[in-house]
Amino acid sequence: MSELLPFCKIKLQYLLEMVTDHEMDDNALRVALYLALAHADHETGESRPSFETIGAAIGKHAKSVKRALNKVEAAGYMTVERGTNKGNSSRYRPTEAALKRATDRRREGDKVVPLSRAKGGQSRPQSGTDLSAKEGQDRPPNREQELRKERGRASAPDLPDEGQSGGTRSQCSPGGQRLVFVPRGICFVRDWNERLAREGMTTLERSLSLSAHEHHLGFWLPARTPAPVGSPEWQDQLHLLRDLIRETSANAEHRHAI
Repeated sequence: MSELLPFCKIKLQYLLEMVTDHEMDDNALRVALYLALAHADHETGESRPSFETIGAAIGKHAKSVKRALNKVEAAGYMTVERGTNKGNSSRYRPTEAALKRATDRRREGDKVVPLSRAKGGQSRPQSGTDLSAKEGQDRPPNREQELRKERGRASAPDLPDEGQSGGTRSQCSPGGQRLVFVPRGICFVRDWNERLAREGMTTLERSLSLSAHEHHLGFWLPARTPAPVGSPEWQDQLHLLRDLIRETSANAEHRHAI
């Protein structure tokens, strides 16, 4: 058996097989797509968000997410190691058979552009045809691509969103601190949610209101990614984030009162 390629190099081949599987349930497909695009490890494809986190992101109840994952597993695309009721989250991983099919398809000349960490996600060719061996494929702009290529400098809270069309994505909090817009459904939101979980706090989806900015929905946050744990910058970010959550809660209560 040929050696499997890293998941980031065959992600689109893996997703294409599911999208073109006429037996795949639509809800199951949405859950599988979200896991692969927003949470999957670049090497293995493994992800570990809770049913609640998945449901909040795609607008489904946790029980619906669980049923959808059962269907993805039954179809042979993913294995699910279910967590316990003691805080251990479930683990989702593409099956070896599905990874092998995607690897073989990639090596046989399928020129679907891979979502790779080194190149910042999915490249956009100047022109394209349907899975053409010459040009790749046409696709809409990739939000994660534009943000990921600045990852090396993302820890600076005041860094503007360089390299993106439409100018900088920043505004100020009521206290005057600069905030950065982070679209939902990308790796940076996952980073924030994982850090908030360590602080005993709920996810961004549950604690902050979604905002619209330049045709995207997302959150205004202290930075694109959290600062290192225990650093003074992280303490400042955490303090600001708690202020934003309190403000969101107060605004919600005010709207309900009206």
